[in-house]
Amino acid sequence: MAVAVKKSTLNRMSIEEFLAWDSGDDLRYELVDGWPVAQSAPSRSHGRMDVNVGAGLKNRLKAAGRPCVVESSSALRIDKRWTVRAPDLLVRCGPDRRTADAPVLAVEILSPSNSASEMARKRDDYASVGIQQVLELDQDDARALLWRVDGDRWIVETIRGLEGSITLDSVGVILPMAEIYEDVELTPPDDTGRPAAASML
Repeated sequence: MAVAVKKSTLNRMSIEEFLAWDSGDDLRYELVDGWPVAQSAPSRSHGRMDVNVGAGLKNRLKAAGRPCVVESSSALRIDKRWTVRAPDLLVRCGPDRRTADAPVLAVEILSPSNSASEMARKRDDYASVGIQQVLELDQDDARALLWRVDGDRWIVETIRGLEGSITLDSVGVILPMAEIYEDVELTPPDDTGRPAAASML
């Protein structure tokens, strides 16, 4: 969930002002067109998935000798002045791991309130700084959307079920769905076979 802070309480911020800003609460914020946007507090499932995916990526990248690093909720400057994103997980690559700085993959663990327009804007922001793939994960159902840049558009692949796997060409690794959803309580399907409280867009 993303909630814009009331504009009447703040002036529009530059990136530098935003990064130095103390919100006075424990929420995570992104800066969108100069305005802070609060992100909802992560659920238990969100936290477990974040650890599962981060560890899976880190271990596989290291084993493959890839010059890439995994970051959690770190600030990603989208433009020179007004927008900062903070994906749940970000993979940067470079000549070596110590100096890896080029963002290539973003992972977003979706909340039920994430809107289609919000996620489309995020994907476009990510593409503008060179990110090649965006992985969006449902918290309630073992279902993923893997978006990849194709010229000036996005192409999406849906992966569903714990027996599946996700091929991340941007970083050269494959993640099993069962590993992503390990220890995560999934919502039982309703009479139609779909999760009773599906959050995937």
